[in-house]
Amino acid sequence: MKRFLFTILILLIHLSVSGQLIKGKGKKGDGGRFNFPNEGKERNRAQKDSIKRRVVILPADRYKIFTVKNDTVAVDTTLTIRDSYRFNPLYKDDFTYLTFQNIGQPLTRLDFDIETEDIRPGFVADSKLTDYWKHSQVPFFRTPTPYSDLSYISGVKQGQVVNSVFATNITPRFNVAAGYRGLSSLGLYQRSIAESDRVFINLYYTSKNERYRLKTYYFTYNKTNEENGGIKYVTQFENPGKDFKDRGRIEVNLNDAENELKKRRLFVGQSYGILKNKFLLVNRTTYRYNMYQFTQNQPNDIIGNSSQVSGNLKDSLNLRVFENFSGLQFKIKRFKLESGVRYLYQFYNFADTKTLNGQTYPKFLEYNDLSLDNTLRVKLGKLLLDGQLNIGFTNNIAGYYLNAKASYDLPKDFVLSAQLKSITKRPDFKYILYQSGYDKFNWYHPEFKNELTQKLQAKLSHKTFGKLSVNQIIVNNYTFFAQDSLPQQSASGVKYTALKYQNDYRYKHWGISGDVLVQKVLGGSQILSLPSYVLRSSLFYSHYYYQHNLYVQSGLTAKYFESFYAKAYNPVLSDFVVQNYQKIGGYPIVDFFINFKVKRFKLYFKLEHLNALLTQDHPGYYVAPIQPYRDFNIRFGARWIFFN
Repeated sequence: MKRFLFTILILLIHLSVSGQLIKGKGKKGDGGRFNFPNEGKERNRAQKDSIKRRVVILPADRYKIFTVKNDTVAVDTTLTIRDSYRFNPLYKDDFTYLTFQNIGQPLTRLDFDIETEDIRPGFVADSKLTDYWKHSQVPFFRTPTPYSDLSYISGVKQGQVVNSVFATNITPRFNVAAGYRGLSSLGLYQRSIAESDRVFINLYYTSKNERYRLKTYYFTYNKTNEENGGIKYVTQFENPGKDFKDRGRIEVNLNDAENELKKRRLFVGQSYGILKNKFLLVNRTTYRYNMYQFTQNQPNDIIGNSSQVSGNLKDSLNLRVFENFSGLQFKIKRFKLESGVRYLYQFYNFADTKTLNGQTYPKFLEYNDLSLDNTLRVKLGKLLLDGQLNIGFTNNIAGYYLNAKASYDLPKDFVLSAQLKSITKRPDFKYILYQSGYDKFNWYHPEFKNELTQKLQAKLSHKTFGKLSVNQIIVNNYTFFAQDSLPQQSASGVKYTALKYQNDYRYKHWGISGDVLVQKVLGGSQILSLPSYVLRSSLFYSHYYYQHNLYVQSGLTAKYFESFYAKAYNPVLSDFVVQNYQKIGGYPIVDFFINFKVKRFKLYFKLEHLNALLTQDHPGYYVAPIQPYRDFNIRFGARWIFFN
């Protein structure tokens, strides 16, 4: 209920300020006003509200959305086939993902990539971050009028996903924004309820002389999942008869387990210009709080032995991180260089020091470190260079993070880009130290070496001929959870290569879209199993009706991937572990969709996994061992963007 109340509140705030007037033509170079080169035409099209005031409707490109790194994100009011692919609870293209039977549950990846953005090690429970925003994903806004973005997606059986964003300018130099995303879904199987919420509030301020700038935000993320440990008897799923076509009757392994993840982040970034703003004094401070907890009414032999507790089991751990960066930025025309020193404090802890079977496990890990952080951006004609280099020069984070990108505009609208990523850092905390009420899930591995990861990517794109990319990834000292759910480190590591192509073709009102991923694990295939290929194609029809006021898009989408040994899901760790006893895949996923667009309002309908209706007597579709993929499902949703 609170999700709907928040959405309604955003709408009411929007309506209360939407009647504001946009006055004045603005002066050239006056950063305090928004200049309207077509103001005369816009005034002629202006609408009148209930008190007879003019309201200017501005185009979407007047509304600026950008990240902490000043990467601009376009406001998308179009309805394309790629937009249809993003109509899901992830709000992103799920081509290389498989979702569990309920939304808000873990995702099985069909490809391999590097998610690391720093030399700082990660936390735990990566599978719970399906709708989490990293630091670089939090949006900032600069809007001439109030901006609202409201969306809704139905859940599985019962529930929904609601997303609300509101942004406005108190003054043209002082912009504030707030957003809420709530998820609640019942699911089809016992003990599969998923709930999460994500909240952010931020502000962006620039002084009148543009010497001082401030970006700050507060971000919270909470996620709770009931855990059933998968189905107990696969015959009840694969040969359901009349009794088990109601998935709620299928027996599951766990009936009393639950895990929870909480994340908090506070960021304050400031800069002050000196020497005619060619140099900026920069300071950025970030505080992070992370908590993960697994609870169970009573230990279960299916998971493992517990000599420590006989009743309520509660595993709880925390990570606190404080960062402060101080540096100098030099910026002139198309050249920008920033360099400075970052202080990094990390405190990873459990309830107490534990001794089990003669082995002592520390209560906490505490690190104080320094790193030299550098960024560079150069624009030389058609060539754009962008790089980041962080070097840790203290023992706990001794390593580096290098991310270099280059793009060049070739003749005839071709764009060639390349990326080199090289990282050496400590494995995530979950591999180094862990404590649990289950005897099995207790370890301490200070001897684990730094992981060395290298990625090389080349991409060629064209508006007509599509996008072609080649990836090569090598990871030495690759750290993972083995089949026994214990952490291991492979000295030989893994070697991965992939070729990906995507394109959309249109002829009059008809269109066809295609995505092809061909990949190969050249080394370490026993610890990194992936399908050799993933295919997706859509055949669709789109057309305007009612004097171009209504746009309709409808079609079929089919996805297919080769069978492979997907990783198994462990509910205690809320993470995936290697397995070699059950393959998944080798089955198609066919969806029918019909979408509508009226101005900036979009309405979506989708019939998911249509072909499951043909195999409902003998289904064999899994997303992980003993974790079925979802059955046929009807999903609908809507998105509405307001500009004033």
